[in-house]
Amino acid sequence: MIAITLLKIKPNKKDFKMAIKATAVLFIKLGSKGDYERECIEKEGTIKLDYRQIPHELCLSNNWDKVSEFVAMEYNTNKASTTSHRNQIKRFYTEPKTTMWITFYDCKLWYCFAEEEILLDESSRTKSRKTVDGWRSVDNQNNSLFIQALSGKLTKVQGFRGTICDVKEKEYLLNKINNTQHPDVKNVETNLVSLKLSLEKIIQLLSPQDFEVFVDLIFRSSGWSRVGSAGNTIKTLDIELLAPVTGERAIVQVKSQSNLSLFKEYEERLNIEGYDRAFYVTHTPDKKLSDHINTMDKNNSIQVWDAEKLADLSVNAGLIEWLVSTVG
Repeated sequence: MIAITLLKIKPNKKDFKMAIKATAVLFIKLGSKGDYERECIEKEGTIKLDYRQIPHELCLSNNWDKVSEFVAMEYNTNKASTTSHRNQIKRFYTEPKTTMWITFYDCKLWYCFAEEEILLDESSRTKSRKTVDGWRSVDNQNNSLFIQALSGKLTKVQGFRGTICDVKEKEYLLNKINNTQHPDVKNVETNLVSLKLSLEKIIQLLSPQDFEVFVDLIFRSSGWSRVGSAGNTIKTLDIELLAPVTGERAIVQVKSQSNLSLFKEYEERLNIEGYDRAFYVTHTPDKKLSDHINTMDKNNSIQVWDAEKLADLSVNAGLIEWLVSTVG
């Protein structure tokens, strides 16, 4: 008989990474306009709450009825809004260390877990919690969690008008972080990211005339009808649109290249009575304008589209062949 020796191979602890788990996932807006994003993520390693008028002591003592009274008094809210604000504050104070907090900053999704101790800044009256191990913006293979590579079902939470809310796509997010997606799904997402990056470059090669046609086609695919060139009646504005179903009217400024000062100049002109929405579209903003776009309030009356946004829209609108044939 031949003796067979079975070798027990111990896994290399350095190569083994535990799956990240969370009992809940919450989105937190770090400041009403992202004012605290940089200091919380890059400097302090904290999550921060900006309800500075609400007494810290009441929250620590779990006197939530009294907190509701302060919310209604300080913010002049109705019953439903008062309850919503109170619940957001309560979650900040009571969520355990096993809750994952996420936010969006610098074109990436960031996540962390937070210590349960609540700290009060006596000068600003803001409340904060230290992160357990800092903020992270990569999956367990150190791949960056770029917003454009994530499902819109997840990233739409950025539009939440309050401070804290539940993230419904918990399972999807944890799969992304732990790299436990189906291989075919991962391949499609990887290829889609590569496609969109290539489309951004193609869009930037469009001539000013073709770029305006391209923008017009995107709006048409979304149900808007072009009723004329706004520039005929309003100097410097390019496209005037109508949504036949809702009756909304919109104006669009199209600039192939733009800087921040040029955008600011047009910003005043885009706030014109008689129009429900305004768009500023540019495929090549300079760095200052790009930084400004990234920090703009999502509820701003003017929507700014850059090459990244246009690449997303071109895929949804089925304009890939048009772009390739026009540039090629």
